[in-house]
Amino acid sequence: MLVKAKEGQISFLFQEQDPFFEIGFRILEQEQIPQMLPYQRRQQGGREKLIFQAEGENIALLADIVPKLGETGLISLLCGMISLNIRVEENGFLKKECIWYRYEQIYYDRADGFIRVVILPITGELRYADDSSWYDCFEAAVTRIASYLPYSKMLYVRKLVQMLKLEKMTQEEALEELHRIGGTTMQEGVCVHADRQSRVLRLLYRGKGKELEFCVEGDDFLIGRNADVADGVITLEFSRAVSRKHCLITRMNNKYFVQDLKSVNHTLVNGIMIPPYELTELVNNDILSVADIEFRVVTASVSWI
Repeated sequence: MLVKAKEGQISFLFQEQDPFFEIGFRILEQEQIPQMLPYQRRQQGGREKLIFQAEGENIALLADIVPKLGETGLISLLCGMISLNIRVEENGFLKKECIWYRYEQIYYDRADGFIRVVILPITGELRYADDSSWYDCFEAAVTRIASYLPYSKMLYVRKLVQMLKLEKMTQEEALEELHRIGGTTMQEGVCVHADRQSRVLRLLYRGKGKELEFCVEGDDFLIGRNADVADGVITLEFSRAVSRKHCLITRMNNKYFVQDLKSVNHTLVNGIMIPPYELTELVNNDILSVADIEFRVVTASVSWI
């Protein structure tokens, strides 16, 4: 597939025949997705060519709009991208990978307040010229938008995308998390129950005649020996093998995940060393080893309204 872009126009010339191309076209026509840029279909040398147009006084490049938006507007954009992923896949035929998420070629509709993108009638994953994957482009676009959020929320959004990429979270769960950090309610028929179960995580250490307990609160909980930055401090009295910033526990979608921060003596879950910065879920009765300190993971549910 050859891609050319100039001001207000993105064209795609398909090199191969796709037997499901026509079906994809019919589905997109029936769906009438408002975020989809209008297009023209042509034949060029016996091949399919699609030309998408971004025209109108209310249409602008997203990259020009994002720096001018406030926190609420940025979260709304991110929610819109996740909602679009879900919407495209609702028909059961097309996949979210047919959305063209190259950041420099995403547009914004000032009148309606949502993105305008290319959506292609294909069933396979898009092929980007630089060999990047669909998730690479999606992650890059989300990260660029999130970079204008407050630092803590920017980091949280980046973790959400990583969770999606690792398939440790669904699109629906990510959308709910975005609404939560943005202080907004779910739209488009997605229901969030007022009465939910929230999980609390505790880490218990018993050994060498000493006891240590951490109650993990908030979205991030840093464990290490540096009392200036760590939420859970392991002093030299307990261990000399723990790094200053050893590992980070993150709460996402009411679940807890740990990632090693490239510590010297590693982080293990149930005896298995986890690679640096890779998210690993923690569940009840797991053994979390922070260097030579072995914590038992204890989770409990509490109701909140």
